[in-house]
Amino acid sequence: MLYVVLLVLVPLGLRYLASWHMSRLHLRLVHGDDDLRQMQSQCTALREDLIDTRRRLRQYQVRKTFIGNDICRERDRLDAVRLQTRTKGHNKADRMAA
Repeated sequence: MLYVVLLVLVPLGLRYLASWHMSRLHLRLVHGDDDLRQMQSQCTALREDLIDTRRRLRQYQVRKTFIGNDICRERDRLDAVRLQTRTKGHNKADRMAA
């Protein structure tokens, strides 16, 4: 009789332990999937921030180039105006001397 009880209870006990262990593994898997989704969303957000930062950097570089060109052009105009005023000043002095 004892053998019959053991033959019935041992497989049932082993089956219970295996199913309990499997349910714990399944919970770990579900939590792992949730963590993975959260990390993927963080990675996506970081990637978008990086793309936006690179875009802004490129815009600032373009603006820097345009502003540098404007400064050079205006310096050239200033030099031309200064040269004109100097030559006009010399022409007046030459006329007065004559």
